Amino acid sequence: MADIFQEVDEALRQDRAKEWWQRHGAKVVIAAVVLVLAIAAWNGWGWYQRSQRADASQAFTAAVEGASKDRAASIAALEKLTSGAEPYASLARLKIAELKAEGGDHKAAATQFASAAPAMPSEELKEVAILLSVMQAFETGNPDELQARLQPLTGSGRPWRLSALELQAALALKRNDPTSARALWTELRDDPAAPQAMRERAREMVAALADAKGDKKE
Repeated sequence: MADIFQEVDEALRQDRAKEWWQRHGAKVVIAAVVLVLAIAAWNGWGWYQRSQRADASQAFTAAVEGASKDRAASIAALEKLTSGAEPYASLARLKIAELKAEGGDHKAAATQFASAAPAMPSEELKEVAILLSVMQAFETGNPDELQARLQPLTGSGRPWRLSALELQAALALKRNDPTSARALWTELRDDPAAPQAMRERAREMVAALADAKGDKKE
């Protein structure tokens, strides 16, 4: 009988850990990624604005500025740019994905981010697009497939290695693999290169999963 109560207690604790990630973790990671993406995209936009691509620049700017009034019209305008000059073709794809995510169509946003990734002008932006595609597919996608898409981003020296590891930890928890999740969060907790906020999140999750196993908190 004691074993039954222990199993119930462990399940409840793991549910609390999952709830924590769903409530806080995804928002924190995607906010950081989107911020860097926006800065990189804006810098690229400014550089090309000063080049000969004036028409594409003006069309892109107009479409972005009109999004707050008519999202559908903005998406339609941006789609016309996706077959045109770079970097506006790539930036348009990213903006379309962002607008679809804002509209609640996360499946379409995930597909859009994924399709935009190969054409990105830098490895950093390419990996940002992959991260965002996985984030948008987090609730409905196959965790194993999403893990595989993130794996190339976790290599030593990759620009988004830490964010990819944190997302992999959440996916491991989603597929009911708390051992792998705890190992990944432990790695992040102990990594001096990780931002303090990320290390604190990792420490909280390691403690929650340790409690779920009945272990002593680390």
